[in-house]
Amino acid sequence: MATMEPRHRILGIVVLLVVTGGFCVQFAATDVWTPSQSDLAADPVAHDGDQVLVFGTVQSVEPDRDAVVVSDGTLEARVTDVDPKTVSGLEAGGEIQVAGTFHAEPSTIAADEVVVDIEGESDRRYVYGTSILGGLLAVVAFLRTWRIDVRGFRFVPRGER
Repeated sequence: MATMEPRHRILGIVVLLVVTGGFCVQFAATDVWTPSQSDLAADPVAHDGDQVLVFGTVQSVEPDRDAVVVSDGTLEARVTDVDPKTVSGLEAGGEIQVAGTFHAEPSTIAADEVVVDIEGESDRRYVYGTSILGGLLAVVAFLRTWRIDVRGFRFVPRGER
């Protein structure tokens, strides 16, 4: 069986990383969300009535009004018209995405849609805990059938030399 030289393998990895990075730069340069949250914070009156997409951390929950206060560090806004089931599951520290109409005075977003990324701190611990556990199980399963050949800079099936 022919083996690939380590320098070719490293070159292939570098090329794939550069291509992947190029895709990320192109996506980041695309102005998908206008106005941005920093635009809203800098001049809220200019964007009164605009459709917005806001990502942020829940600062407080108002279950009696079906509303939450969300902030991303540059903009703090009260989000109204949130589904009561969504509000009941949220806690301060949760992360949400809100699409809706921005109103400047006071900074309010009338939500058309709210997507909950993380409900609160307990949900965050669960998400990260299951991800770490799943990653460890994948590594263990992989290393049960493969081993690392440091000299050859490759993985080989267990039992091969």
